[in-house]
Amino acid sequence: MEYIPKEIVRKEGWKYYFVLFAWPIYIFLLGFVYSKLKYFSVLFMIFPGAYLFTWTACLMHECWHKYVSVINNNIFYNLFSYLLLSDPQIYRLIHGHHHSKVNMWEDFEFHPLGKIKNVYLRRVYNFFEIILGSIFVVGVQMQQLDRHEDYKTKYKRSSCLISIIMWVVIYGGLIYLSVLAFEVEIFQMVILLLIAFWIGSVFVHHIQLIEHGNLIVEGDFHERKVKTRNLKDEGFFAKLFLFLTHGDAREHVIHHTHVGVYSRPFPHKVPMPEESVRIGLSEYISILWVMVTKG
Repeated sequence: MEYIPKEIVRKEGWKYYFVLFAWPIYIFLLGFVYSKLKYFSVLFMIFPGAYLFTWTACLMHECWHKYVSVINNNIFYNLFSYLLLSDPQIYRLIHGHHHSKVNMWEDFEFHPLGKIKNVYLRRVYNFFEIILGSIFVVGVQMQQLDRHEDYKTKYKRSSCLISIIMWVVIYGGLIYLSVLAFEVEIFQMVILLLIAFWIGSVFVHHIQLIEHGNLIVEGDFHERKVKTRNLKDEGFFAKLFLFLTHGDAREHVIHHTHVGVYSRPFPHKVPMPEESVRIGLSEYISILWVMVTKG
């Protein structure tokens, strides 16, 4: 069954071009906003900052799946990876296994250290991933990728080197232009950039933690997929979170049960499985509490 007509999916192509330009423009304007608002510029980092950051992450993911055929998915995937300060090979190597090993300790995308047997170390790890977000998890992935038996033969140091060069060129250039245009100091722009990335990183990873955090399912492939959690669209803060994160956690189980369907931008178009698990923000906070108190 074709839940989303191909012609409608193709119309999504403009978003990739828009975000590719909108995120660098946002970074460039950080200097201007800070010169006018000072500490209140953190509001600008939440919107449009976190909104654009999570959009970039969503589109990078969707480039991996090649959902939209009217764009060059490989080029956009690489560019979005660089904008997110990620080495493109990381997600390219591990995301397929996320789908096959979903909700297992063997899912390297969510558990790059596997099951941490020492419960105290596991609590510390959980604390840092909750507070620092995807920056922390991707950092651990980068440290472990060339040692992991599934990835070490495919890992390329040349890709990592190219990524570092691209990060310096892109963000060094944006910082330099913003300093020239708005008369802010370089160290101020660096701090603003770090805060903006931290905020975006936290939003991105809490999407993922809502869906999969501390969720280990014993069972067959279908049961592991269908237990993926979904955030209830109830209450002001849940609606605000779903808005800032493009509704990714609203019906995420569909992405695992109908992985070939570009479902995220089209809520309620694909029926959710009857066994779907829906949680509210209060339940999610309880999950986080368990992660930092019990591991």
